[in-house]
Amino acid sequence: MGRPPGGHRPHRSLPPPGRNLSLPLSDEVLMGSLVDSAGSNLAQEADVCALGGCSRSWRTACDTDCIWERLFSCRWPTAAADAVVASRVQGWKAVYIDQHRRMSIEISNVVEFVERCLNNGSLESEYYLKAIADLALIANIGFLDVQFFLFSRNHGAIINLIGLHYSIASLHVPPTEVSKALQARQVAGRKVCVNLLKLGRWFYGFRLPDEHESRKISLSELTMSEGAEILAILNRGAVHEVFRLRISLADIDK
Repeated sequence: MGRPPGGHRPHRSLPPPGRNLSLPLSDEVLMGSLVDSAGSNLAQEADVCALGGCSRSWRTACDTDCIWERLFSCRWPTAAADAVVASRVQGWKAVYIDQHRRMSIEISNVVEFVERCLNNGSLESEYYLKAIADLALIANIGFLDVQFFLFSRNHGAIINLIGLHYSIASLHVPPTEVSKALQARQVAGRKVCVNLLKLGRWFYGFRLPDEHESRKISLSELTMSEGAEILAILNRGAVHEVFRLRISLADIDK
């Protein structure tokens, strides 16, 4: 077969912009990209598992130890060193799954405690504060665990509130980050009602009637400046002049 008229060879089409012909799209490239994403917290386990279902190459890349080690270290940095020994036997993916299940069980115990203590949709402050204290006893619990198990739409606003309060007060997560997580989980607009019963003041030898105060506020607002006062009240509980403090859903009558 002869050359085209003019003796010139046919031109090859140019590669897509940004494509380097000297770097083929191989398993090594896929793995490197995934490792970088996991290390920078751009990819979470749900993303990795979804990619693993796309093709055999992706499945191979997504099951590698380096990917799951990065994901484990990102989610539970304080537990990573202790998990090295187990990873040599089970692999990092299995170690990650075991840790996730442990977190699920321990946090579910706290959720079940709160649900048992609810009375017509309201929770007394002593039980509220105990739930937060119990979360603090869970080894290596992190903000991603709170997002998975406490910011779920399957739970009510009081459980969401406990996760919010714990994240800010105990994990020291910036309120702006907590707000973003609430929005991502579609629970930011949920409202709670904080009810306080204060002892009546003494006036010229007479005790005035007890005072009742009620504040309705959304979870999103609790991450803003106006929510700091409410969180401080919740953190103190029923002390001093406040002899009863309870939290309820905003649509529950006092």
